Amino acid sequence: MFQYKPYPAQYQGCHSTHPNSLSFEYYLVSAFSNRPFGGNPAVVAFLDPNETSENILAEVAATFKQPMTAFLSNEPSFGADVTVKRFSVRFFTAEREASLCIQATLAAAETIFQTARLGEEVKLLEFLTKTHGVVTARKVSDNPESWIEVELIKGDIAEVADAEKKRITNIVIVNEAFGKPLTIHHVAKGMGMYGHCLLIEVDEKDDIKNSQVSTKLGKETGYSINAITAKSTTGNEHFVSRVFVPFDSLGGEDHVCGSAHALLVPYWATEQAISDGEEIRAIHVGRRGGDLRIFLVHGQPKLRIRGQATTIASGIFSF
Repeated sequence: MFQYKPYPAQYQGCHSTHPNSLSFEYYLVSAFSNRPFGGNPAVVAFLDPNETSENILAEVAATFKQPMTAFLSNEPSFGADVTVKRFSVRFFTAEREASLCIQATLAAAETIFQTARLGEEVKLLEFLTKTHGVVTARKVSDNPESWIEVELIKGDIAEVADAEKKRITNIVIVNEAFGKPLTIHHVAKGMGMYGHCLLIEVDEKDDIKNSQVSTKLGKETGYSINAITAKSTTGNEHFVSRVFVPFDSLGGEDHVCGSAHALLVPYWATEQAISDGEEIRAIHVGRRGGDLRIFLVHGQPKLRIRGQATTIASGIFSF
């Protein structure tokens, strides 16, 4: 397991080492897994996103070439509650800026809590995003197997029209995107802010875990998030999924997509009559795998998504 060794004070955040150079501290974290090679990697970079040009942020993210890089800076605390701290955050893939990333938010929270860079008294983190307001994260256990809980706005789902269902079915079945025919039970799309998301339920016997999936799947559907999901066959979780994000994910498949669960969880909670507040277990069955625990209460606008994270590298980035 990675052992945290806090950097000297001069490395805590961003600093200059030369009139024409800049350095910042970074961590590489696998989110939604307790294994170094599981989950979804994200870089947590303590480079002020408010004071650094967008071009520099994009160049840094492209250099790391990870699924996501979160750039953070401390925000002043105006309240008296010392248990709450706020950060500004911007998210970048290797190709472009993203408006929100749950896996990188979880990775950032894990880094802040585990390095105790704000003190042991801090219990709740508020991440001020560019377009989605404040996203909160907190640690839910103090033991070595601690989990981080991140809030996410719940999505509304609507069944697609017959013509759209036929089009999607042709892509998945006729074109054999999974290398074999699948049994499709339901095709739905997100509404409002999740209008770019597609949800396809297939039969649990189709074994999406061991399928060789064409990376063209997402580009062919036209949706930027494509969640393929099935009921669990093991009974250890409620559902499994694989997610394809062709425009913002290296290789076309997202290792673990937290945002897709804004639709997956309400869908499966209804399908399986899961009670309000009951822990919903979800497994991402792509190559790296991922473990998520989610809590939903009907009528409330947000979900609570829990995951573990493993730090696998850290250092100083200079440019």
